[in-house]
Amino acid sequence: MKRNLVLAFSFLILIPTVFNCRRTSDVSARPGQLWKPKEGTSETGGFPDEIIWLKDGAEMVLVASGEFLYGEQKEPRTLASFYMDKYPVTNERYHKFIKATGHRAPYLDEAVARPFNWKRSKHPKGKEKCPVVLVDWYDAAAFCRWAGKTLPTEEQWEKTARGTDGRAYPWGDEFDEKKCNSWLTGVETITPVDRFVSGASPYGCLDMAGNVWEWTSTRKNGLYVLRGGSFFEGDVFVRCYTTDKFRPWARPDSKKVNGGFRSCYILPER
Repeated sequence: MKRNLVLAFSFLILIPTVFNCRRTSDVSARPGQLWKPKEGTSETGGFPDEIIWLKDGAEMVLVASGEFLYGEQKEPRTLASFYMDKYPVTNERYHKFIKATGHRAPYLDEAVARPFNWKRSKHPKGKEKCPVVLVDWYDAAAFCRWAGKTLPTEEQWEKTARGTDGRAYPWGDEFDEKKCNSWLTGVETITPVDRFVSGASPYGCLDMAGNVWEWTSTRKNGLYVLRGGSFFEGDVFVRCYTTDKFRPWARPDSKKVNGGFRSCYILPER
């Protein structure tokens, strides 16, 4: 059984290389059409710190422009401002996308996927607030296009997860099994995206360590970077950064029960 689980969950290809991808948005910010400020939120640089994205109902947080420390060597990098989903895309939000577009429902013809497979375009009962899984990169990209957003680059993902001080985990430098859904937590399956509140990142995003691997837009040789680790990995793979030697990649058509995504929106420069 353990051997079958390892085969089923192992969809990462670890390649000893370093590659970074930057993207800019070609969509202008249109408050009232795309998003609305979350009630009671403050502002930074003229933008609300928290918003509600109208198309998919996502809560999003502002990651303000500026420098942060990237990678194992904490190399200074600078990014423009963007909004990031506070949570991974849930089954509930993904259902809105399927209902609106007729896109295929998450499904994989493997025994380990049965508890996660959708039936007749309906997600598994009781998993509304859990991250959607069994989605490949193309599914994730299609959702983002429908919502008017994009997948984050790995740099955008990392800054959101670790803030500007170069911490190893969203909450600090020491691993804490009580603050994320990793293999060491002992849950051994996906959990609701708001369960580990104490594991929030400096920007207030949850599940950036563990629960599910998350697709990014960063690409190399036909493969895409994944970040965050999942409930099937230990403390090393749920860190905010990757090492100089290995980076987790996967084929864009890979679907697994521990793989999901979140979306972002790049703000225009002022």
